[in-house]
Amino acid sequence: MTVLYVLIVLALAVGAGFAVMVIEERRWEARSRVPRPTTYGEAHRSLAAHR
Repeated sequence: MTVLYVLIVLALAVGAGFAVMVIEERRWEARSRVPRPTTYGEAHRSLAAHR
């Protein structure tokens, strides 16, 4: 029974580590992406109605 608990804890640790790796990869991709140019209306929606 103790071996089963060790395997469960190990599997959870590996899963958590994999999740952290995926999240960090997504954050790195978001930071390194070239920002999309916005129009004045996209940046200031409240002021775009009269244009």
